[in-house]
Amino acid sequence: MESREQGDIHGDIPAIAHLQPGPVTPVAGSSATDWSVLPLVQGSEDSVVMVLWRLLRDEPALIVSAGYVFLSLLGLWSSYFFYLRFQLSILEYLQISDFLVAGLREPAYALILAGGIVLAIVAGWPDTMRRRNPAKVEALRARHWGWRLLFTRSRLFSWDISGLRPLTGLSIAVVCFMALGAAIHASNKAEQIRDQGQGARVVVQLAGDSAPLPGDARLLGSSSAFVFLWWPQQRRAEAVPVSAIKRMQSDVLPVKAGGRPNAAPVAGGR
Repeated sequence: MESREQGDIHGDIPAIAHLQPGPVTPVAGSSATDWSVLPLVQGSEDSVVMVLWRLLRDEPALIVSAGYVFLSLLGLWSSYFFYLRFQLSILEYLQISDFLVAGLREPAYALILAGGIVLAIVAGWPDTMRRRNPAKVEALRARHWGWRLLFTRSRLFSWDISGLRPLTGLSIAVVCFMALGAAIHASNKAEQIRDQGQGARVVVQLAGDSAPLPGDARLLGSSSAFVFLWWPQQRRAEAVPVSAIKRMQSDVLPVKAGGRPNAAPVAGGR
């Protein structure tokens, strides 16, 4: 059989070399949109946050230690504002062991952290989109005035005004939000106890006394050496040494509707 090779014909089979996959020239305006919400753009690899992240990634054990220290500092910060409403200088009553567990007593810190991250991401999303997708943003700005307002070109709506890397600015914003949120939460909680009569009611009996202390006390908190009480009638807060307390009893819980109290039967009753 005679084999013929003419142009793109090899024998009886057309050549398909031109159909093999190869580099394709992208069409203008068809680039994929980067929807990442993290303000990490080219040139941010040397930011402080990335340096710390690489350190923590290389030493995973430091993540637990760093998180523990951060929670402890946050707990001390909020405790200061909480006891400030009762004119108690809490830092003078704390020992080293109290500093280490100060941030582990309030689960609301996790919600404050999540809220700070979400708020910082939402506030910085226009700037992030503008940096990651400049062509896409310009196309949106040309369509409608709403997009022009959202992606306005102003230093007030950009991380450039801070002089920091975008990722570093986001992290600082989250930390500041957590500090402000923790202070507000602690102050509101203290005011509810001080002015609205909320808080855990306790009955306190000191060592050597045969009867509990008169009055309706509120338990503010405790440390390794002191118990902090608030007396609503006297509008007075005090720190009582743990060694001076014989017994502390919580207030009697009310019986739920339809429930039956566990009481002993009265003699002679039916």
